Amino acid sequence: MTPLTEKHAQLLKSNRALLLTFERLPVGAKLSAVGLALMLGVYSGITAIQGTASNRVQLCIRNKQALQCLDKAGKPYIMTEYHAEKWKANPNLIFHKQIPATNPHKALWMALAGCSFWIAGVGLRSLQNSERQLANYELLTEKRDLAKGQLAARTELLEDYRAMRIKEVQAEGDVEAVANDCAVVLKQCEVLGEADIRIAQMEAEEAVFEAETAGLSEDKKQEYIAFLRNQKNPFQLQLTGTQTFDGINNPSDKVESSTAAIIELSSNLEIARKIAARILNSLAGINTSIFLAGPTRTGKTRTLHKWLRDTKTRFPQAEIYVIAQKYEDFPGVPRNRIAIFDPLFPEESMKFLDEVYAKLQSRKSQPATEETYRNRPIKLILEDWFATHQCLVQKRNAQLWEDKASKLGSIATVGGQYNVGYFICTQTFNLASSGVADSNIRLNLALIAQGLVRTTSNDEEQGSYGVIEQLLNNQRVIASKDTRDKLTSDLKQLIPISMAEQTPVILSTIGNPVLGLMPEIELSFGGNQPSFDDVPTVPNSDISEQAGTPLDALGTGSQNPGTPYGTRAERISAMFEAIKAGTHQTPVFAPDSPLEHEEKLELAKLVIEQKLGLKKTIWVLWGVTRGGRNHQLFVEARKMLKNLKGISDSEDDLSEDDLDD
Repeated sequence: MTPLTEKHAQLLKSNRALLLTFERLPVGAKLSAVGLALMLGVYSGITAIQGTASNRVQLCIRNKQALQCLDKAGKPYIMTEYHAEKWKANPNLIFHKQIPATNPHKALWMALAGCSFWIAGVGLRSLQNSERQLANYELLTEKRDLAKGQLAARTELLEDYRAMRIKEVQAEGDVEAVANDCAVVLKQCEVLGEADIRIAQMEAEEAVFEAETAGLSEDKKQEYIAFLRNQKNPFQLQLTGTQTFDGINNPSDKVESSTAAIIELSSNLEIARKIAARILNSLAGINTSIFLAGPTRTGKTRTLHKWLRDTKTRFPQAEIYVIAQKYEDFPGVPRNRIAIFDPLFPEESMKFLDEVYAKLQSRKSQPATEETYRNRPIKLILEDWFATHQCLVQKRNAQLWEDKASKLGSIATVGGQYNVGYFICTQTFNLASSGVADSNIRLNLALIAQGLVRTTSNDEEQGSYGVIEQLLNNQRVIASKDTRDKLTSDLKQLIPISMAEQTPVILSTIGNPVLGLMPEIELSFGGNQPSFDDVPTVPNSDISEQAGTPLDALGTGSQNPGTPYGTRAERISAMFEAIKAGTHQTPVFAPDSPLEHEEKLELAKLVIEQKLGLKKTIWVLWGVTRGGRNHQLFVEARKMLKNLKGISDSEDDLSEDDLDD
């Protein structure tokens, strides 16, 4: 042991000089010394306890002229010489004989035994100290070897994983290369096929043009070309500018004509609008919870109101609750079921969530099938949920948010089986705020995103398409890379049209992920719906139950599989009350109306009897207005209204102002 200070060294040298000398001996010498000391100590101890150390004297006692040399136990009287000297003066004592000492060096043997045991103890202590130090070193060595083994195993595992990932990347690269080659070949075949078809069309058009202009003078040809130019699609003039004679006769212009591009674009836009309409019309019929995300001013409120009105129309017994950041109109929802979130009292503001959760637990505790609650949904609207969620996740509300998140998760994952769900309307794509942060969340939620860049009157742009792009880049929402790439390409094509028409783009993951271009929701009682008082009344007239062919052409004979439950009279009464209350969103004769054909006719009779006037009646029954692109539909609807009233084309009992085209 190395001394710490000079004083420490002096003490070691003075007090433990012998011990330090012993500690420098090898282990064998130490063990031999300890063994020898123990043997000597044991032998000395045994010798020390044997025999007597001094001489003794045996004596007798004179008793009535007789000698008594033994006591009652039969043992002789014996004492040391020292005591015998004191008793010599006593005449009754007679010293019989002297017994010499058997172990006169007894004290020396005892001292030798003590020294031997002390030496053995010191040696054992030294051995124990050395063993303790050695054990510490061995423990460190064992830990070092274990750490080296773990590092070696981890290095080997990382090398194996690296080799496996290299092989996977190589395999993926080979597969993508083969797929790209196949795609290139297919695209080349498609291009060649389309080119052959267009070239054939061009040759046919050239032949027709030559035949049509055969025998005409140059001036007549120019007049005929000018006539053809005027017959072109007016949208082509807006997109391509002024045409020339060379442009008409240019073969490349016919192979890749702007007219064909316009037709294809128009077809794609029509498909996109139909997809968006199908998404909006399907929201009210799904049992899963809905998560609608989109920046401010991208049409989320209109989508919410359409879902709300569709739900109230299809399911009059639906229970709908609202937790919003600000007071606004929620058509069909009583005011006592609308709560405005107060950051100072978050627990009280979330009472409707607790109520919906309690009703879910009540439905779970009762035996029921999926049909039991089909026409009695319970829905919770969480409007502007981003601000509410930001308040709930603050540190002071951590325990409250943990409870509410658990209830939201139960509603999202289990509530669909009992027709209990929520409709989150928020500005950001944050799935953790929905209460279910699992990677399989899209299996439990209907994820919808809307995007629009709106241009204000000051030429300022508001909104974005960022939320849609986030969903398209999230493989946990859309697992297939091919689907994400296709939708990304479709989004790039829809954005310019969306900005030009100021129409939102909608993305839905209900079923297969799709993109659509939002329709005009106002035409289906969305937006600003006129009240009954805003429309002039018409004179009373008789109503005929017969319908003409034009009526069937606009969908009055369609049978909707989504007819709500209840008797015929109950369905008609519920729809009529919704129309009078201004919460009915679907026109009576719309193809997606939940009524049967005969029910539509009965409801139409009730609407006509209200004397709403021509424009309002046509709006309620067919959802079209006078003028604009719907003017022709308005004319057809007016003819059908006359058929419903039993008025011939030559007769007219309506006011001239209403019938004026």
